[in-house]
Amino acid sequence: MSQVHRRGPAQIEANLTPMIDMTFLLVVFFVLVSTISEVESVEMELPEPSPTASAPPTDDPRAVINVIPGDEGEALNYRLNGFDFQLGPQGIDGLRSRIIELYSANPELLINLRADRRTEQKYIAPVLRTVTEAASSSGRESAARINLVVITERDSSNE
Repeated sequence: MSQVHRRGPAQIEANLTPMIDMTFLLVVFFVLVSTISEVESVEMELPEPSPTASAPPTDDPRAVINVIPGDEGEALNYRLNGFDFQLGPQGIDGLRSRIIELYSANPELLINLRADRRTEQKYIAPVLRTVTEAASSSGRESAARINLVVITERDSSNE
Protein backbone atom coordinates (compact mmCIF):
# COMPACT_ATOMS: atom_id res chain seq x y z
CA MET A 1 0.00 0.00 0.00
CA SER A 2 1.32 3.45 -0.90
CA GLN A 3 1.41 6.27 1.57
CA VAL A 4 0.30 9.84 0.94
CA HIS A 5 2.66 12.49 2.24
CA ARG A 6 1.49 15.91 3.24
CA ARG A 7 3.83 18.55 1.86
CA GLY A 8 2.23 21.70 3.09
CA PRO A 9 2.17 25.01 1.22
CA ALA A 10 4.60 25.42 -1.67
CA GLN A 11 7.61 27.62 -1.03
CA ILE A 12 8.71 30.11 -3.65
CA GLU A 13 12.44 30.69 -3.92
CA ALA A 14 14.23 33.20 -6.10
CA ASN A 15 17.42 32.11 -7.82
CA LEU A 16 19.77 35.09 -7.42
CA THR A 17 22.65 33.65 -9.43
CA PRO A 18 21.66 35.25 -12.79
CA MET A 19 21.16 38.64 -11.12
CA ILE A 20 24.59 38.42 -9.48
CA ASP A 21 26.12 37.47 -12.84
CA MET A 22 24.50 40.49 -14.55
CA THR A 23 25.67 42.83 -11.78
CA PHE A 24 29.22 41.56 -12.12
CA LEU A 25 29.14 42.01 -15.91
CA LEU A 26 27.86 45.59 -15.53
CA VAL A 27 30.62 46.43 -13.07
CA VAL A 28 33.26 45.03 -15.45
CA PHE A 29 31.74 46.95 -18.38
CA PHE A 30 31.77 50.31 -16.57
CA VAL A 31 35.32 49.81 -15.30
CA LEU A 32 36.53 49.09 -18.84
CA VAL A 33 34.64 52.02 -20.38
CA SER A 34 35.94 54.47 -17.80
CA THR A 35 39.50 53.23 -18.39
CA ILE A 36 39.17 53.70 -22.16
CA SER A 37 37.78 57.22 -21.66
CA GLU A 38 40.75 58.17 -19.49
CA VAL A 39 43.21 56.97 -22.17
CA GLU A 40 41.59 59.22 -24.81
CA SER A 41 41.82 62.33 -22.62
CA VAL A 42 44.99 64.41 -22.84
CA GLU A 43 45.83 66.58 -19.83
CA MET A 44 46.10 70.25 -20.89
CA GLU A 45 45.66 73.74 -19.56
CA LEU A 46 43.22 75.23 -22.06
CA PRO A 47 43.01 79.00 -22.65
CA GLU A 48 40.16 80.96 -21.09
CA PRO A 49 37.91 82.88 -23.51
CA SER A 50 36.29 86.23 -23.06
CA PRO A 51 32.60 85.76 -22.13
CA THR A 52 31.32 86.80 -25.57
CA ALA A 53 33.59 84.36 -27.43
CA SER A 54 32.29 81.18 -25.83
CA ALA A 55 29.27 79.17 -26.91
CA PRO A 56 27.77 76.00 -25.48
CA PRO A 57 28.60 72.80 -27.39
CA THR A 58 26.12 71.42 -29.90
CA ASP A 59 25.20 67.87 -30.94
CA ASP A 60 26.73 68.28 -34.41
CA PRO A 61 29.17 65.58 -35.62
CA ARG A 62 32.70 66.53 -34.70
CA ALA A 63 36.30 65.39 -34.58
CA VAL A 64 38.87 66.59 -32.04
CA ILE A 65 42.48 67.37 -32.91
CA ASN A 66 44.75 67.54 -29.87
CA VAL A 67 48.09 69.33 -30.03
CA ILE A 68 49.96 67.23 -27.47
CA PRO A 69 51.92 69.64 -25.27
CA GLY A 70 55.61 69.29 -24.56
CA ASP A 71 57.93 71.41 -22.42
CA GLU A 72 58.00 75.23 -22.56
CA GLY A 73 55.56 75.86 -25.40
CA GLU A 74 56.75 72.98 -27.54
CA ALA A 75 54.42 70.36 -29.01
CA LEU A 76 55.15 66.63 -29.14
CA ASN A 77 52.70 65.57 -31.86
CA TYR A 78 49.11 65.84 -33.09
CA ARG A 79 46.34 63.38 -32.18
CA LEU A 80 43.09 62.88 -34.10
CA ASN A 81 40.62 60.22 -32.92
CA GLY A 82 43.35 58.17 -31.24
CA PHE A 83 45.84 58.38 -34.13
CA ASP A 84 49.11 60.22 -33.50
CA PHE A 85 50.79 62.29 -36.24
CA GLN A 86 54.34 63.68 -36.17
CA LEU A 87 55.07 67.40 -36.25
CA GLY A 88 56.91 67.37 -39.59
CA PRO A 89 55.63 67.34 -43.16
CA GLN A 90 54.94 63.58 -43.12
CA GLY A 91 52.75 63.91 -40.04
CA ILE A 92 50.87 66.87 -41.50
CA ASP A 93 50.27 64.91 -44.74
CA GLY A 94 48.92 61.97 -42.72
CA LEU A 95 46.70 64.31 -40.72
CA ARG A 96 45.39 65.88 -43.94
CA SER A 97 44.59 62.43 -45.40
CA ARG A 98 42.71 61.40 -42.27
CA ILE A 99 40.70 64.66 -42.21
CA ILE A 100 39.80 64.20 -45.89
CA GLU A 101 38.51 60.70 -45.04
CA LEU A 102 36.41 62.13 -42.21
CA TYR A 103 35.01 64.91 -44.43
CA SER A 104 34.19 62.35 -47.13
CA ALA A 105 32.26 60.28 -44.60
CA ASN A 106 30.46 63.32 -43.17
CA PRO A 107 30.62 66.66 -45.04
CA GLU A 108 28.98 68.50 -42.11
CA LEU A 109 31.80 67.54 -39.73
CA LEU A 110 33.04 70.16 -37.28
CA ILE A 111 36.66 70.15 -36.16
CA ASN A 112 37.58 71.03 -32.57
CA LEU A 113 41.19 72.03 -31.92
CA ARG A 114 42.58 71.53 -28.40
CA ALA A 115 45.94 73.02 -27.52
CA ASP A 116 47.60 73.93 -24.25
CA ARG A 117 47.62 77.65 -23.53
CA ARG A 118 51.44 77.61 -23.50
CA THR A 119 51.77 75.94 -26.92
CA GLU A 120 53.36 78.26 -29.44
CA GLN A 121 51.39 79.39 -32.50
CA LYS A 122 53.93 77.80 -34.85
CA TYR A 123 52.55 74.38 -33.82
CA ILE A 124 48.89 75.39 -34.15
CA ALA A 125 49.05 77.21 -37.50
CA PRO A 126 49.92 74.07 -39.55
CA VAL A 127 46.84 72.31 -38.16
CA LEU A 128 44.57 75.23 -39.10
CA ARG A 129 46.06 75.32 -42.60
CA THR A 130 45.77 71.53 -42.95
CA VAL A 131 42.09 71.45 -41.94
CA THR A 132 41.31 74.24 -44.42
CA GLU A 133 43.17 72.45 -47.23
CA ALA A 134 41.50 69.14 -46.40
CA ALA A 135 38.04 70.72 -46.46
CA SER A 136 38.62 72.29 -49.87
CA SER A 137 40.20 69.17 -51.40
CA SER A 138 37.44 66.89 -50.08
CA GLY A 139 34.84 68.82 -52.08
CA ARG A 140 33.20 70.44 -49.08
CA GLU A 141 31.03 73.29 -50.31
CA SER A 142 31.56 75.63 -47.37
CA ALA A 143 34.81 76.60 -45.72
CA ALA A 144 36.15 74.48 -42.90
CA ARG A 145 34.76 75.30 -39.50
CA ILE A 146 37.33 74.94 -36.73
CA ASN A 147 36.45 75.48 -33.08
CA LEU A 148 39.14 76.28 -30.54
CA VAL A 149 38.41 74.38 -27.32
CA VAL A 150 38.88 76.53 -24.24
CA ILE A 151 38.06 76.45 -20.53
CA THR A 152 34.88 78.37 -19.76
CA GLU A 153 34.98 78.02 -15.97
CA ARG A 154 37.92 78.42 -13.64
CA ASP A 155 38.97 75.09 -12.12
CA SER A 156 39.38 75.59 -8.37
CA SER A 157 42.04 72.84 -8.16
CA ASN A 158 44.43 74.91 -10.33
CA GLU A 159 44.30 78.01 -8.15
